[in-house]
Amino acid sequence: MMAVAIMGMVLTPMFLLETNVFNAVARMSERFARLVFAKHFLYVAQEQEPVQSTDYSLEKKQERPMTMVRYTLKPIPAQSSLAKVNRLFKQEVVASGIQETSPEARIVSFIYKPELRQS
Repeated sequence: MMAVAIMGMVLTPMFLLETNVFNAVARMSERFARLVFAKHFLYVAQEQEPVQSTDYSLEKKQERPMTMVRYTLKPIPAQSSLAKVNRLFKQEVVASGIQETSPEARIVSFIYKPELRQS
């Protein structure tokens, strides 16, 4: 009887630790999948974006893992120190799950768009 009690006391924390490790790996795997999808979506959005656009957004839904991806192109906010650079824009891709507890992936980049000269 004592041996069974001692084994239960020793094995229970090990099973709890194993469960926590598996949950953490699953969350990181889901976040990584969303990050890869967000990076790919950044390239897709840049291809579809009109050449001289200064304010643009695009959304897409993916099934596995259930993800909503949103791309936005906006001018740099006036209070930012980067606002001094003319024609610099902020690109942001946010990949989030449908549930609030789902891990989120976010990519922020900056792009310079020179004015096109008309001939």
